[in-house]
Amino acid sequence: MASILSAVSLRKSFGGVKAVDGVSMDVEEGERLAVVGPNGSGKTTLINLLSGLLKPDSGDIYFKGIRVTNKPLHARVKLGIARSFQLPSLYQGLTVRQNAAIAVSALRGFSLRPVDEEDVRDALERFGLWEKRDLPVGSLSEGEKKILDIALAVVARPKVLLLDEPTSSVAEENKFELMEFVVGRLKGVSLVIVEHDLDIVEAFADRVAVMHSGRITAVVPPGEVRRMAV
Repeated sequence: MASILSAVSLRKSFGGVKAVDGVSMDVEEGERLAVVGPNGSGKTTLINLLSGLLKPDSGDIYFKGIRVTNKPLHARVKLGIARSFQLPSLYQGLTVRQNAAIAVSALRGFSLRPVDEEDVRDALERFGLWEKRDLPVGSLSEGEKKILDIALAVVARPKVLLLDEPTSSVAEENKFELMEFVVGRLKGVSLVIVEHDLDIVEAFADRVAVMHSGRITAVVPPGEVRRMAV
């Protein structure tokens, strides 16, 4: 299977601390790659580098064979790389519909052209949120906020979606339902999933990259991850 996203010898330091230290990895078309490791191992920094939120100190990133290392986040979104956040980046005082409209407008570069209501509706209906379109985001459950954050990332119709701890802050009994719901609506999209819950990893990942001290120390099938020191 062909790689859709690749990192080659990525490095990123903060004040002398090597957050990502020579990471090379490939994400295959349509696969779900989980990234696991202890707090501080570099998982979120890696996601930030892949998405364009951060620039690497050295190394390269390729999307469909094209070098995108120096392209900013918004340019990568237009190419087909999107991300969600560990803490959803939503406007709590605005409605679900208004948040979706902002996401659609941002994708167009905040043009003066009115936002197409169909684009907003498509984004919300796909993830079961259309009926809650007029509710303020602050009234949603943590799971619903996660779903909305992912729905807004999917507005761009990405080929690769980077998910940073999609089940964090979600009640234990709702985690599997959340992941089944989200994954079921992302058929054909390559997923990179930063996740601490190994039950979730075993259930939903095709492969697992194990990080420690800024490095990927192993890439294993999900059934083998528990024997690794993560």
